[in-house]
Amino acid sequence: MPSIRLGDLLVKANVVSESQLKTALGEQQKWGGRLGEILVRMNLVTEDMLVRALSKQLNVPSVNLEAVREVPAKVRARVPVDIARDLNALPLQLRDDDQTLVVAMTDPQQPRHLELLRTVSRCRVVPQLAGRQALARAFTRIYDDRADLGEDVEGSFKLVDAQGHTIVKNAAELERRRSTGPAAPDARAPPPASAEGAVGAALPPGRAPGELLKALEAAQQREVSALKAMVELLIAKGVFTREEYLAKVRR
Repeated sequence: MPSIRLGDLLVKANVVSESQLKTALGEQQKWGGRLGEILVRMNLVTEDMLVRALSKQLNVPSVNLEAVREVPAKVRARVPVDIARDLNALPLQLRDDDQTLVVAMTDPQQPRHLELLRTVSRCRVVPQLAGRQALARAFTRIYDDRADLGEDVEGSFKLVDAQGHTIVKNAAELERRRSTGPAAPDARAPPPASAEGAVGAALPPGRAPGELLKALEAAQQREVSALKAMVELLIAKGVFTREEYLAKVRR
């Protein structure tokens, strides 16, 4: 018997109304993306509500990553950090004499991701569902500034400008920028992206990395809204069609 669709599940649970679901589906039709993440971005559901609904829909157990403060080094070593970040997968625990690896994932039913995790870890993989933002915060707590990762490994997120230049790599760097103040401008460097200004204005010094990441997420959501408005204007003026835009971003 097929599982109930996420939108219908949320309506049935009185989490969202029919009209709110239709609005979110309209956004999905316009811009693509996952319905659950669109609902979170529109502040119609919290990420925790979404994870609980998806856990029921997919029949995959969820995990509370806010309660995870440390992961043993031998567990982390089973999955290279760059692969873990690319797959949005955080190794949590080894079981069955280190033959089974429990992994928190944002997409626990992606076969290629699961196969890659099995290959690199040489373990049976048991996925648990986690929200994207909760998983990013967990990466910040567990991986950032650890000596065993070395200096060249980036943090749990990157903020880039319109040309693809990295502005901020991780919460530790963001905290250093806020505590030391802006660096002197480089005449050769491109002008800063508006997102950096929004982040700088929103983040006073002395805040914990988790709080910094939450503020960064809010700033990025504002940038997404501004980008959507600009694209809508360009479509309305006939610069390109919506189909051309979607075909380009889906490459």
